[in-house]
Amino acid sequence: SGCTKWLDRRTAHGWWWEVDSRPVRAMSAYWFLRAFFENCVIKVFFRRVDVVGLFRIPDSGPVIFIANHNNQFVDPMMLIVNINRVVRFLIAAKSLGRPMVGTFARMAQAIGVERPQDLAKKGKGTVSCDECSTAAVGEGTEFTKELHVGAKIKVGDTELGVKSIESDTQCTVEKCPMAISSAPYKVLPRVDQALMYSTVHTALKAGDCIGIFPEGGSHDRATLLDLKPGVAIMALGAMQAGAGSVKIVPCGLNYFDPYRFRSRVIVEFGDPFEVPAALAEQYATDKRGAVAGLMKLVDDAMKGVMPGAQDYEEQQALLTMRALYKPRNKRLSPEETLKLNKMFAMARIHMGKDERFESLMTEVIEYVELLRSASLRDRDVRMGLARDKSMAWRTLSALLQLLLLLPLTVPTAVLGLPVAAVTAALAKREKKQALAGSSVKVKALDVVASYKIIVGLVVLPLYALLLAAVATGWFHLSALGFFLTLFIFIPVFFGNGIRSCDHSVRCLLRCRATMLFWGCSSTAGLLQKLLIDRREKLQEKVQRFVEDAKLLITEEALKAESDLQAKEISGKIDLLQREGVVPAAAGSSLSAPLLDKSLGQEASSGCVIA
Repeated sequence: SGCTKWLDRRTAHGWWWEVDSRPVRAMSAYWFLRAFFENCVIKVFFRRVDVVGLFRIPDSGPVIFIANHNNQFVDPMMLIVNINRVVRFLIAAKSLGRPMVGTFARMAQAIGVERPQDLAKKGKGTVSCDECSTAAVGEGTEFTKELHVGAKIKVGDTELGVKSIESDTQCTVEKCPMAISSAPYKVLPRVDQALMYSTVHTALKAGDCIGIFPEGGSHDRATLLDLKPGVAIMALGAMQAGAGSVKIVPCGLNYFDPYRFRSRVIVEFGDPFEVPAALAEQYATDKRGAVAGLMKLVDDAMKGVMPGAQDYEEQQALLTMRALYKPRNKRLSPEETLKLNKMFAMARIHMGKDERFESLMTEVIEYVELLRSASLRDRDVRMGLARDKSMAWRTLSALLQLLLLLPLTVPTAVLGLPVAAVTAALAKREKKQALAGSSVKVKALDVVASYKIIVGLVVLPLYALLLAAVATGWFHLSALGFFLTLFIFIPVFFGNGIRSCDHSVRCLLRCRATMLFWGCSSTAGLLQKLLIDRREKLQEKVQRFVEDAKLLITEEALKAESDLQAKEISGKIDLLQREGVVPAAAGSSLSAPLLDKSLGQEASSGCVIA
């Protein structure tokens, strides 16, 4: 249906017959790639993918999807698979030159972006600049040859835009935020993005979708990086060029151990909002003010789909607090999981200086460290709390399942070990290189999953070919037997074997946790005292804290949070009107359903944080 809509749109624009069958080929390649990503990449690498808010995606019209970028090439694949419309993502131009990534990007109709950091060159000599000064002085430099107006001098994480060049050793730059003394530097050239923006504007005018990661690059931090203004320039420029009303949809990609094989993902689509027409009008005369106004809305929308932790340690603590609050027999839906995560993150923001909350966070972090040192999960400790027959039955059931799956699990693990070893080794090397070349990555874990997938897509077919050849020679198969083995038996065997290994690992962990907590050794008594007793006390403290702090965790409160986010966006527009960024008379032209809904309702159940 998506393909038909796309072709109908193209026919209406009058250039269908001019390009013969190229739209058909392009669309066929896109949907084939989407099916390939879904069935051969996402479903294999990830154990579970939950999607929240799919109904919020507009069925038609120009849309810009914005998302956090914590898993390099996996992020666009995840969105392509879960959005039932053609989405043209922006990709770094250097990635288009990579053997496999470039091919996939062209099939996905991606738009290349030349980034200054990809063209950076080491400058000759050293540079110095006083704090708050605009005069940069070089030693042994050749500013007249290496610099140009609009370029940037990068020293560490500090970038100074070049305004004028006086000589080989002197130039005028933007105000320097810190003192720089005889430091080596890099030169980031000024890149003209006119062609890229023109391509994006044309696509939006045709009613297509654009995907962009406004952080500018992938990273493995728990928080958002500073958002780049490109998304605002695209939206406002497209509206000025005649694209009509452009909607922006925030997307939250919430990975649980993103680099780990067979991990879990929750994809959340937030409420879309229309770009205010007043900002598009202002863009014609005041580009800076219009872009700044829209970026405030974009920033608020992105924060609405992100957990909000400050670092990885805090993120794990907040997730553990959610698990501690959850009743033992309650199974959370993906929507409830995300809402609880955000609730505790909001508590961290609004009550971060509260002594009781800080004390509780410290205890939870210590509990998480104990779990990590014992190689256990919180769910293992939670199961250890059960002292009835159900505990014994679940353990016995896990043991029986483990034994039944052994005939499939063991061969799969043995045959898959070479591929796992090769992908892990090459991913580790790529991680080391990425960390050395980036100033924003913490451990460069964001590149691990992507590189495992890329290597796997190359190694697995070759390995399957080798196994089919060995099987053909060993069992004296015919040519037909060889092809059946290669294209049917091996894929079915490994597909079911991976699921068997995944389930067997969970059964093994369940049996191990039972033996550790309820065995006859001294370790069992120690773990009971350290973990089980501590978890019981922590759970009581978390639940009491939620009750005392009046953190409303009801369906009404969860819905009220969405309405609150809508009101914040509406309030931001009102603030822009009061500041004169948006003309007050233009306020009535806002017709986004989200804004209309939020302005016409009051949250009857109150705020999440009382």
